[in-house]
Amino acid sequence: MYNRLIAFIEGNGVLTDTHGFRTKNQLKQHYRFLSNVHRRPLGGGTPITKVYDVLNHKVLLSKLNSYCIRGVANLWFESYLPHRKKCVEINSKKKVIYVSTTKEIEHGVPQGSILGPILFSLYINGLPLNIMGSKIVLFEDDTNILLPDENISNLQYKLTML
Repeated sequence: MYNRLIAFIEGNGVLTDTHGFRTKNQLKQHYRFLSNVHRRPLGGGTPITKVYDVLNHKVLLSKLNSYCIRGVANLWFESYLPHRKKCVEINSKKKVIYVSTTKEIEHGVPQGSILGPILFSLYINGLPLNIMGSKIVLFEDDTNILLPDENISNLQYKLTML
């Protein structure tokens, strides 16, 4: 499924050009932008973390549908995402010390899976189009919103509006 999904995404130009894991040229553009931010008198930014865990399955399926991933393929993802379970296991010197109770995961993509990063990327793909006056760098589950400005008041306002 991963190979088919990647082929579809790349063949149809689905991802915005802000995804840091895509190409070397795009990474060079991000580094150039970061250099320019630091040359200005002021710049600010904020990281967005832990979003793999809160991804809404219904929203993701809707987004997949909007990218023309429909029918059987969308039904496959609908069966792939729910009814997963997790627990916490603590080990010490190859000896299990503690195992928590198992809980069903209601949100998020399977971490450690090959599909997790690409599904997450599709989920947040529209983010750069909706935060004007900023540069957004997406790298798997690390998202950074960068805001350059010459005026401290403007910069503070922009940061509070995120």
